[in-house]
Amino acid sequence: MPPVQLQKNIKPGSLIKLIRHGQVTLPAKFRDALQLKEGDYLEAVMQGSGMMLKPTMIMGRNQAIKGLHQLLDEVQSHNTEFTQVEVARDVQAAVRTTKNKKL
Repeated sequence: MPPVQLQKNIKPGSLIKLIRHGQVTLPAKFRDALQLKEGDYLEAVMQGSGMMLKPTMIMGRNQAIKGLHQLLDEVQSHNTEFTQVEVARDVQAAVRTTKNKKL
């Protein structure tokens, strides 16, 4: 997702209280600015001595496979240098490399 510019009336800092079981409530002004709704996922990323929450999407396996096939078909339609087997091999190697990276 691209960065969101906060409206002028939204101050960058808001005090949020950590409650039972590590839960927090995001202020409505932030939820509204980011168009977040109940059930949306946020990725928590450590930054220095703090943390950043970024909206993220979770994709199901079938949807991911379908999207990958569509992307491969599009790449292959513009590709004249490499065979489908070569492209698939390179994609599989990239996926393995990504899976092996530690977060």
